[in-house]
Amino acid sequence: MNDHFELKQLLIENEGNLCHMYLDTVGRVTVGVGHMIPNVHEAEKLSFVLHGCTTQATLDQIASDYAKVESQQRGMLAEHYRPFTALDMTPSAIDELLSLDIATMEAGVRAAFHGYDTYPAPAQDALLDMAFNLGVNGLVTKFPHLKAAAEAGDWQTCAAECRRNGISDARNEKTRTLFENAKSGRSMSLTA
Repeated sequence: MNDHFELKQLLIENEGNLCHMYLDTVGRVTVGVGHMIPNVHEAEKLSFVLHGCTTQATLDQIASDYAKVESQQRGMLAEHYRPFTALDMTPSAIDELLSLDIATMEAGVRAAFHGYDTYPAPAQDALLDMAFNLGVNGLVTKFPHLKAAAEAGDWQTCAAECRRNGISDARNEKTRTLFENAKSGRSMSLTA
């Protein structure tokens, strides 16, 4: 069973890990490790506490933070939004949310890629990193050659086909390395 430890580290490194709500690069309210919150009702389902303590936030407080952050200028660094918030997610709540996001993404990738459960763990993590960034539909539609190669167990072709536009060279390189490690059967180390 793949515990996705390397994937979690890759996502934290590239998506960040913020305990407060902020706007992502396209202006969507986000929290934790790149968890997009589509609306206030979804925000209210998350576990927040007041800054600096363990007091659970009320639904009104969560709605207030969401509205304040959503109304801010887009394109700022994530820390810019901190003064507009009164709430945080605890590290354990962020980790639980990340695990849930990975499980949700994995279910989609599993449904889209024949034989997914037989893929080596590094290949699974590479596909999940790509799906986390592109969405499962984006991964399937933008990378049909990679999909065919993955279903054939051709990790070398996957490594050659996995480069995404608009993603850092370092992240693309780590995804390529995951596929190469799947090909060679090596365990993964993403540290540079």
